[in-house]
Amino acid sequence: MPSETDAINDALGMIGATRVTAIDDQSVNANHCQVFYPSLRRAELTAVHWTFNKKRIELAQDATPPPFEFAFSYTLPADNLKLIEYNGANLDTSNLSLFEAATLYRFKVEGNKVLTNDGTVKIVYLADVVDPNLWSGFFYQALAALLAAKLAMAIPKDARKSAELFAQGRELMAMAAAIDGQQGSIEPFRVDDLKWGR
Repeated sequence: MPSETDAINDALGMIGATRVTAIDDQSVNANHCQVFYPSLRRAELTAVHWTFNKKRIELAQDATPPPFEFAFSYTLPADNLKLIEYNGANLDTSNLSLFEAATLYRFKVEGNKVLTNDGTVKIVYLADVVDPNLWSGFFYQALAALLAAKLAMAIPKDARKSAELFAQGRELMAMAAAIDGQQGSIEPFRVDDLKWGR
């Protein structure tokens, strides 16, 4: 079963760098990984609606309401990266017009709070999944290659190797997204005006 350390060491291995015992082992290579890895992982987990990092939850209402404009405040989960569904409306592929969505589902995300007049809030969101065992195999390989691309510039300072690994990582990430997208039913992308679809 791969661990976060395995994923990091896969990336280090791609550039011929010394392995680490953990991301926080205080070695030079671990320090580079601490700089690049967490933000890269979060970015790639947010870029696509992966099936392995979607979560759904009913939020608990905060005891203290917002000072103005909205009646209720709800705290988002600590692992939230992106809100993708609000009370049944898919925020990316809703078949509602923008006016209908704004009227029926009026809310704002501010910091880690959802502000709304709705007394119940059920969401689907993209979570920061840190356990590589939950990722798809292609996502794991793609993330390792993209991390290696960043590390290639920091450790051996090899721009050519970095560019090769970046291209490989992007290709693998596209394959990962295509395969992941074949699961479940199709959610059509809807737009209010045909010119937006061009």
